[in-house]
Amino acid sequence: MFWADKVASEIIDSGRYTPYWVDDMKTPSGRVHIGALRGLVVHDLVYKALIDRGKDAKYTYVFDNHDPMDDIPTYLPREKFEKYLGMPLFSIPSPEPGFDNYAEFYAKEFEKVFRAIGCEPEIIWAKDLYTKGLMNGVIKEVLDNSAEVRKIYEEMYDKKLTDNWYPFQLFCPECGKVSTTNVTGWDGKEVTYECLPDKVPFTKGCGAKGKVSPFSTKDKMAGKLPWKVEWACKWKVIGITVEGAGKDHMSKGGSHDLASEICKRVINYPVPYAVSYEWFLIGGRKMSSSKGVGTSAIDMLEILPPELIRFLMVRIKVNTQINFDPTEPATIPNLFDDYQKASEAYFEKSNEDLARVFELSQIGEIKKPPLVRFSILTQWVQMPNVEEEIKKQGLGEWVKYAKVWVERFAPEDQKFEIQKGLPDASKDLTDMQKKVLGKISDELDKKWNGEDFQVRIYDIGKELGLTGKETFQAIYQTLLGKDHGPKAGFLILSLDKEFVKKRFQDASK
Repeated sequence: MFWADKVASEIIDSGRYTPYWVDDMKTPSGRVHIGALRGLVVHDLVYKALIDRGKDAKYTYVFDNHDPMDDIPTYLPREKFEKYLGMPLFSIPSPEPGFDNYAEFYAKEFEKVFRAIGCEPEIIWAKDLYTKGLMNGVIKEVLDNSAEVRKIYEEMYDKKLTDNWYPFQLFCPECGKVSTTNVTGWDGKEVTYECLPDKVPFTKGCGAKGKVSPFSTKDKMAGKLPWKVEWACKWKVIGITVEGAGKDHMSKGGSHDLASEICKRVINYPVPYAVSYEWFLIGGRKMSSSKGVGTSAIDMLEILPPELIRFLMVRIKVNTQINFDPTEPATIPNLFDDYQKASEAYFEKSNEDLARVFELSQIGEIKKPPLVRFSILTQWVQMPNVEEEIKKQGLGEWVKYAKVWVERFAPEDQKFEIQKGLPDASKDLTDMQKKVLGKISDELDKKWNGEDFQVRIYDIGKELGLTGKETFQAIYQTLLGKDHGPKAGFLILSLDKEFVKKRFQDASK
């Protein structure tokens, strides 16, 4: 049974996680990397598995647009954004026009990707949870129980906290920064605070001190809970019953353990069903949005069709790392091959688990992919006059990805170009190789398809005592200036017949 179906069964059979509300969260601190898509797809699969069992499930995605900017991505001008360090992301200008703020720009960019790959959660903006007053109740609960929260932190991290440490992060009323403020007291209605000049190394606080309400209004967000505490509080406020995270958060003593203790000992809310998943690595490296490390999610739409991006996530078990490196020449062609195999399992009903992977990789209606291998298509897109064959084989939607692979990831030995003049390599042809070119020219006035012509070329060479390698090298050296290339039968038939005849005639002199 597919892992998400097992998870759905566990959730339903337990009877403890109703209503079925699945959620995931992300801070749009920069261009969101592809690794964040794994969490989104993992939760989407659980949601869809619940739906498939006839359950009335809901799926939401929280963009934590209220978190502070603690670093500037390498692809943004530091001089433009440095003054915003320490401020909440929703208060920072968008890097490009057309968006209300920094967080919205990167969130919308990421949303474009996950909607393209068939994930349709309802979006929740964390700031709205505060300004609509939805968080005020849990803020009071947490502050009223500050001693218990301190105790939880001390137990989890074996580190003593001072009695004037309070689990709330105020947005400084003077400079607007959150990273630099300390809340030092709570009287049941207001918190005392100080904005420290040297609290963090990446920005300076203004030194302001005072006493204000921690409760947000529709006009102003006062501050936020520390994120590990806030994670639990958002579960309660939203009504989440199913949410997991990557293994770093789910490890013993990690963020999830602390949030779970907050649920049990502070806010009295049942801990949601947790799905723990492994990391998504690019070439063995974990990625970071704010540091610009890794392949961004939006870039993936350029190199893979949406259903292949989804398949890349779906096919790997949730507790297994995904290590995807598009720069490795075989990575993308192999992925297409595996997708076609999964399609066969679905339509031929030959492998139940693989068939389910294919089914859950679809976006909208289930479609049968082309039969021609991607590696063949990457050859065809380098040949002239093959548009009709590509269309005939139903490869039109994959053409642009084949071209991108050739341009960006193909090794030199898999790239080729018809030479405008007779290549120097043709000077090395033996007499028999020159003769085979003439014999092939004699066949060009007949009607051929690529496969049959490929066989005929081989047979002609064999009749002349040439090996297959010697025969095809003669063709490649004459047309491409290389001793290797795509299937020669298809290559020759993609070219103008008279051009080939003249080129072979010139080479045979």
